[in-house]
Amino acid sequence: MPKYIEELVSQQIQRSELARKRESEGGQPCQNPVVTISRTMGSGARIVARKLAKDLGWSLWDKELLDAIAQDAEVSKRVVETFDEKAVSEIELFARVALGDYESGGFLYAKHLARAVAAVAQLGNAIILGRGANFLLPDALSVRIDASFERRVQNMMTYENLTRQQAEAKIRTSDKERHEFLVRMFGKERVERAHYDLSIWMDRFSTDDAVEIIKTTIQVWCARLRIQQPGT
Repeated sequence: MPKYIEELVSQQIQRSELARKRESEGGQPCQNPVVTISRTMGSGARIVARKLAKDLGWSLWDKELLDAIAQDAEVSKRVVETFDEKAVSEIELFARVALGDYESGGFLYAKHLARAVAAVAQLGNAIILGRGANFLLPDALSVRIDASFERRVQNMMTYENLTRQQAEAKIRTSDKERHEFLVRMFGKERVERAHYDLSIWMDRFSTDDAVEIIKTTIQVWCARLRIQQPGT
């Protein structure tokens, strides 16, 4: 495992812990909040996620970081061992319930991914970008960010310095791979709007707009959770 991945994991854990401490001291509105962001390539979701994490001071776990954890047993183990024995048991139970008997059929990636996502949920004050985390964490605030094919192509041409042909090909490949991942991992043939608490169509909004929309939704969501909690 590259050293920089281990450092990124440590940095993100520290961000969540600092945010939790800060918000707890200030009267945190809800316990261990997690936002999952699902998206299509070129929609601008990665920029939104980064800006949101910066504004909130939360950790950000993207596809590359979660994949690195899921594909390395030792890093996966170290992430989980950040927590006490009770939390580790809960994480392992979550992984088994979420993905079934992951020891059979060689589904080690699924096992480690579920453990990593569960560990992030235990940390709280976290944003998870991609990897079907909304299906693994139904209690998280689930956001979908999408845009028209043309808008996505234009974004890829602008931010990735690609030709139109390259951008279109890369987006189509990505869409195919995302579909195959959701089918393989979760049995989801198509994305339904009902899977998400909030859906943002980026043809209508800037990335800054989207960040503000999500921040407002988090406030409302946490306030609602607090009302629903016993003794509040």
